Amino acid sequence: MSFVLYRIPKALAEPPEEPMTHALLVALAAHWESLFDSDPKKWDYLGENLKGMQAQIKVALAADERHVTCMLALWEAKRAAFQLDATLGGPPAAPGPLHSSDWGTHWILFCWTAPETGGLPWGYRVERSTDNRHFIPVEMCVDTEVTLLNQPQWQKFYYRIVAFNGMGDGPPSPVFGIKFDPALVN
Repeated sequence: MSFVLYRIPKALAEPPEEPMTHALLVALAAHWESLFDSDPKKWDYLGENLKGMQAQIKVALAADERHVTCMLALWEAKRAAFQLDATLGGPPAAPGPLHSSDWGTHWILFCWTAPETGGLPWGYRVERSTDNRHFIPVEMCVDTEVTLLNQPQWQKFYYRIVAFNGMGDGPPSPVFGIKFDPALVN
């Protein structure tokens, strides 16, 4: 016990490099309050030390808040610079034709070419339809190649690719139709 009483003033004199949190202060205060409720003289001694700890914690929390604010501002600046570069040409044009060189009973590997005109795409959205009219997104990627896994069998599906960036979606690629039939794969 005397070691702990000795270490608190020393810790306040040499604050740690990593800031303490509010939860630590509450836990320490509750712990010491429960231990020294019966002996006011010891509590008076600890009370002074806890006030010093509270002051150090306020300083540390303010420093943490400034650090987080600076990190967020840096991230926003990087995002804005990237967004400006990626959207100078407006929305991307249509990607090149979708083709597949390999597929199995439940999967397919798609490749396409990046849009040659328009803004730089941030990524691509793979969309699928059963009627070649109402497409739903099934995958997103940043490269010009994607493997779709767990595709349903015995039904014809139509796939297309849509490039997008901060200015919006580009037009879709030409449609690619396929039916996953185990008899045809082998």
